[in-house]
Amino acid sequence: MGTIYKTGKFTIRVNGFEHPPVHAHVTHTDGRAMVYLNGTVKNTGIPAAAMTEAQDWITANTQAVINEWTTCNPKT
Repeated sequence: MGTIYKTGKFTIRVNGFEHPPVHAHVTHTDGRAMVYLNGTVKNTGIPAAAMTEAQDWITANTQAVINEWTTCNPKT
């Protein structure tokens, strides 16, 4: 799995052997989430402020997410 961004608040990564559509995983001490590039978010416990910051980073760095997804999931 590839970590593509990390702060003291949360980590954003892309896993290998994943299901489409392209998405990133956000982990936080209070929970975790999947953020799909199509706009869908599945959040289980990450506070709103941290989730907004993570989503903003993913939106601003969409190509980095796609690149890591392609590297980690070459057959999808």
